[in-house]
Amino acid sequence: MKHFSHPTFRTKLIFMICLFTVFIVLVVSFLNYQWYSRQLTQQTINQTQQIIEQAGSNINTYLEELNRLTLAPYYNDTILDNLENASGTPQEQLNSKRKIENFLASVMTLPRDEILRVYMMNEDQIYAYTRTPYEMSDYDTYPESSWYKEAMSTTKPIYIPPHLEKAFGNKKTPVFSIVRQIRSKQDNDKTLGVMKVDADYTGIKKICDRVELKNDGALFILNDDNQIIYQTSELTEPSLIEHIDTDSNQIERFLEDENGNKYLVNSYSVFSSGLKIIALNSYRELMQPIKDNLEKTILLAFSCILLTIAFFALFIKRFLTPLFEIIGLMKEVENGNLEIQVAIKNQDEIGYLAASFNRMIQKLQQFLTRNTQLVKEVYETQYLYKESQYNALCSQIKPHFMYNTLNTISLLIKCRENDKAVHAIESFSYYLGGIMNIDKEISMEKEIQICQSYLSIMQLRYEDKLTYRIDIEEELFACQIPSLSIQPLIENAVKYGCEPKRGETHILVTSKRTDHGYQIHISDNGLGMEQETLENVKKHIQDIRESFKIHSPHLHQQEDTSELLGNIGLINICKRLFLKFGENADLELVSAYGQGTTVTLYLPSPPSRQ
Repeated sequence: MKHFSHPTFRTKLIFMICLFTVFIVLVVSFLNYQWYSRQLTQQTINQTQQIIEQAGSNINTYLEELNRLTLAPYYNDTILDNLENASGTPQEQLNSKRKIENFLASVMTLPRDEILRVYMMNEDQIYAYTRTPYEMSDYDTYPESSWYKEAMSTTKPIYIPPHLEKAFGNKKTPVFSIVRQIRSKQDNDKTLGVMKVDADYTGIKKICDRVELKNDGALFILNDDNQIIYQTSELTEPSLIEHIDTDSNQIERFLEDENGNKYLVNSYSVFSSGLKIIALNSYRELMQPIKDNLEKTILLAFSCILLTIAFFALFIKRFLTPLFEIIGLMKEVENGNLEIQVAIKNQDEIGYLAASFNRMIQKLQQFLTRNTQLVKEVYETQYLYKESQYNALCSQIKPHFMYNTLNTISLLIKCRENDKAVHAIESFSYYLGGIMNIDKEISMEKEIQICQSYLSIMQLRYEDKLTYRIDIEEELFACQIPSLSIQPLIENAVKYGCEPKRGETHILVTSKRTDHGYQIHISDNGLGMEQETLENVKKHIQDIRESFKIHSPHLHQQEDTSELLGNIGLINICKRLFLKFGENADLELVSAYGQGTTVTLYLPSPPSRQ
């Protein structure tokens, strides 16, 4: 405090040098900012104007190419003859109509994708080929249209500026048209009709998409009604576009919105099409690099001041260099690098601190090594236990399915239903081909094929008593699930829902996408479950769920529930799902006695493929 109350000469001198340096730097930086901002503004204005003028020239060239399409009939004498000799028998008129419309189809499909509709018309007949479900808005009244009358009075092509009309739905699409009068080659004074080409603005959009403006500039195209038919970005203040005077001869101007944001505006009119091209550049974004440069300059000035002060304090830093090295190495330790050591150069207090730091790093390395080994042993033990348990659960499945299927075929043969038995054997063969070559995981598509084979056999057995429908979204077919996760649930629906019930039983298998994965629903309108049995099964499922939540999946300690649902049932599937997916999977059971049962599997979304 005393040092600052009575500064020394050296302190005053350093302060004056610093103050003078700051003043010079600020003045020079401000003047440089003003000069460079004017230069950059003018350069941006000129470059942007050249860009939009080139875009306008490209649009003109594009429209001229479309104009040449309307000359296509003159290169096809057959079409001109059909137009000139349109009268005749109904069959001849029909043949002429087919030829002309096939010609219009070739004109549309060959050159450009943006062409929506092509018409060839006169006072008596209209020929059309369209890619849209809607015809032109004045299809039924075209003889009264101003464009038709104008086309009939001149041989020059007529351009109909972009206007909104229905093309592919209720939402209107910007459409512009080229119209040209068609005359006879034999008699140039004879008018055969008018050709009209409707196109959307995607061709113009492709031209504008190639335009690159600096500083996050925005490009807009307006029609004669000042409607925006193209824009590269949304304006923060949409009403700003209304204040642009596109008819002014002034090439550039500044605009300011209600929030005080300034924009640099360039405009250009495409006179042949009535389109107006407007480019907006944010003045703030344009000046931001200069402002950043100014800030860097000021920062550099302060850095020079600090270096001046540091020069006088250099001898202090010389003695504290070892301490600074230790601090730097401590930051590396914080980032996880434990392979570093401090070089001990002195035997003083700093040397003692360096030696203590090295010993601490060595002890941390030993501790992490022991901890990593323990974690690895615990993980391997749990993984081996989980893998062996999973294999044991999977091994319960195949014999059960084979027994039930063979039993079904045996009953069909005993009943002398040989055709059905042959069909059942074929389905069983396909079923065996599906399950004999699978391991512990299969695709959803393969699982559904197994289910369909099983239900086909069961339907032969129960005939009209059993109906089913499987409706799984195709996008889920590639998902991997534990094998035979759905078929046993269908088997339970047949065994416990269809067999004991009188009347028809319907089994429905559907899927549904959710935010966290997808659901598989297996529903039947069978006999259902009694309340006591339902609660008992739900309790076992909840016990399994809770065991996974506390990371102790000792499934072998759970009570066996095979007596409730058969050898392969809900509990088996529940265990396999939890072993595979953990808490990301779930199983839900809803049943009412006499009404039916619904089982829902909750499965996580499959990992995305890069």
